[in-house]
Amino acid sequence: MKHLFLLTAFLCTFAFQGVQAQDEEPFFVVVDQMPEFPTGQQGLGDYIKSNLSYPRTALDAKVEGIVIASFIVEKNGSISNVEIVRSLGYGCDEEVIRLIKMMPKWKPGKKDGKAVRVKLSIPVQFKRG
Repeated sequence: MKHLFLLTAFLCTFAFQGVQAQDEEPFFVVVDQMPEFPTGQQGLGDYIKSNLSYPRTALDAKVEGIVIASFIVEKNGSISNVEIVRSLGYGCDEEVIRLIKMMPKWKPGKKDGKAVRVKLSIPVQFKRG
């Protein structure tokens, strides 16, 4: 059931086109070619495992769980608008924000052959041991 909720939350982010302020360029959640981490899905997983630092507060409190974050991959592949969609607390949310903000540039998403802003969500698991 927990996995179903996570999958549902993850997929819901791809269901609707984003809403933006009047002065911002629109973003999409589904495009012809989705953005890609420079070394692919496996590389993204490796990046997270290599760079994730378990917060001391969370370790001391024996907290485990998943933080879900959303962000926009810009036309140039940079990351912006990092937000926590599902919080875990104990410093884990801040760690996920830090991790995403230091990501290398992605291969941008494309719609009709042109680079566009795309909103993505990723789950980050905190598990002791």
